[in-house]
Amino acid sequence: MTQRKTTSALKKIESNFNNGFILEALLENYHLNIDLLKLICTKADLPGSDTEKKIKNIVSELSNEIDKNQKLKSVISKKNLKIVKVWVAKMDAFFKILKHKRPSNSKTLFHETQKISGILNISAHKIFSATTK
Repeated sequence: MTQRKTTSALKKIESNFNNGFILEALLENYHLNIDLLKLICTKADLPGSDTEKKIKNIVSELSNEIDKNQKLKSVISKKNLKIVKVWVAKMDAFFKILKHKRPSNSKTLFHETQKISGILNISAHKIFSATTK
């Protein structure tokens, strides 16, 4: 994951949303957020960090490690991680509903996903700027 990939993914998400493909934009944004969380995990040198873990496990490991790891605390705050944890639970419920019918809350969830994307993007820029120095 690089800054260029992040920027191109955000442009694609915006294009999908503007063309009326809200579900497509939501899924693209979800995958971008997962990639950003995995980037934060790998750059924070979490013990036993595996990129094939489920998103709930990644977030719970990050929340457990944030008190111990000062480097991780400087990348993403505990308050922001709690917001991400709530979002992960909402997305999990969304995918369970999606198996049976088309959910009615796609647009509101997309806007919340955009906010999470902003939070994770700020954290990723902290990592990118630390590696270029």
